[in-house]
Amino acid sequence: MCPMGVGGAMPMAMSSPQGQLPLSLPAEIGGWMWNGKVDTYDANTIFDYIDGIGEIYRAYNMRTVWVCRYERRGYPSLTVDLFEMNTADDAFGVFTFERDGEDAGIGQGSDYAGGMLRFWKDRYFVVITAQEENEAVRQAILQLGKAIARAIPRTAPLPPLLKALPTTGMQRNSVLFFRHPMILSRHFFVADKDVLNLSPRTEGVLATYQLGRAKVRMVVVRYPSEADAVKAWDTFSQAYLREGRQKGIVQTENRKWTAAKRTGRVLAIVFDAPTRKGAEEMLKAIRTQEVH
Repeated sequence: MCPMGVGGAMPMAMSSPQGQLPLSLPAEIGGWMWNGKVDTYDANTIFDYIDGIGEIYRAYNMRTVWVCRYERRGYPSLTVDLFEMNTADDAFGVFTFERDGEDAGIGQGSDYAGGMLRFWKDRYFVVITAQEENEAVRQAILQLGKAIARAIPRTAPLPPLLKALPTTGMQRNSVLFFRHPMILSRHFFVADKDVLNLSPRTEGVLATYQLGRAKVRMVVVRYPSEADAVKAWDTFSQAYLREGRQKGIVQTENRKWTAAKRTGRVLAIVFDAPTRKGAEEMLKAIRTQEVH
């Protein structure tokens, strides 16, 4: 998985004055001065800046990213990538794509590791990076992140679909919000093709649970309509459940169990349970009635 920090790329973009930014950024932070320039990219030009992982941001419906740099003599520069996503759910989603560090207590969710801060708030996703890290750099990154978070005037609720997931046994930081099959496949492989009929209008969550010694995955997807959910159920059950389609449960080639159900416009699936009973109990624990 490629790091989601993109500050080291060499951009080719339109530079714009400070007035083009949607937020007010500090001119100075901890001795680092903003150079006053802003590079701007949209979903069509994002590959000019971050070729290789631009598709991840597009899969989360990015609108624009503004890139700013802070400089201090004798220290590495700080790069700010300020992404405006289509919705707050998308901002939360791109944040969940990769979480490997410590919670920095910034915005509505944050992650800091190795000179990279990532956080989300409302419909914004922010990445601040430095090519080298020391304590002064770390403190400047965190201070800058807090200043940017304060400049975002609103917070947003978490995606309602999260309410469907049981909390018992859930592994820390294992929740992924997704819309695109590529995003799901990066974290958990389901099939060679999109058997869940995902689209920009669907909402999905993936979470990992500990059941004894086994790691079990839950996937919950909400579709725009019940008719869409019925089609997705038909596609998934034919491709994956096969002989277990009628009962909604099957033992797969790895000798583990997969169980699934549809409630209204919500499809819920348990993958890789070690026993049939475990799969059935975990599927029952998914609260689809709260989000359908």
